[in-house]
Amino acid sequence: MNPHLLTLALTTPLEQLLELPNAVRIAACAREDLQRFSAEQLAQMLASMDAAITDTVTLAQIKHGGELIDRYEKRDLDWFIEVTNQAKWPRLRSAPATDRDYLRLLALYKLGVVIEATADTPSGIIMPAVDALMESLESLVLADLLPEPPSMEQLIEEAWKAGLTPEPVAADEVRKAQSQAVRRAADARHASNRAARQKALELFASNTYRTKEEAYRIIGAQVCKAPGTIKNWIAGIPKDSPPK
Repeated sequence: MNPHLLTLALTTPLEQLLELPNAVRIAACAREDLQRFSAEQLAQMLASMDAAITDTVTLAQIKHGGELIDRYEKRDLDWFIEVTNQAKWPRLRSAPATDRDYLRLLALYKLGVVIEATADTPSGIIMPAVDALMESLESLVLADLLPEPPSMEQLIEEAWKAGLTPEPVAADEVRKAQSQAVRRAADARHASNRAARQKALELFASNTYRTKEEAYRIIGAQVCKAPGTIKNWIAGIPKDSPPK
């Protein structure tokens, strides 16, 4: 897996992706979901995924015969799903990352494949990259379908149900930690929504759209919000008033 393609997906401006179906959605949403990782960490995760796929292909070749198995007979997504079914995979992946993160990373990587393949192609002609684009979108959708890993609160609740109730002092500390975690999560959500609203208003003020419905759709894809949410945000500002 070429890390250059991941860099393309991370750095290409969203307005350059408008001609590629669902590309803006893939780029905007996957970038936001992976923003807690640095570019170097994402490159290392990509290398880990590539190595795990290579090992899985090698094992399949040993089991079924090298002449019968080829990495490129299946998509990277299909190979990676086999990787995640192996008991050793959770120990090999980066500690703070989940399978959802790796699927989003794969979505970005495949988008990078599409961006490079269509760089010198006339607008609208993307047939050579259709398979990679569909694989990218499927990876993003699968990431959203996977369950979130259990939170600390859920683990503590399960422990209580199992009769492992903490000592009174420890329980008090747990409640404080839970309260702080809830506040931090709420603050993060509010901050994310405020930033998305600010960006949406800036995009609406600085671009010319054929219709308001087109604006709601395009801006919503760029900030990972529903068109209806964008409509409500824009309707809530006075006419000719700059975004604040």
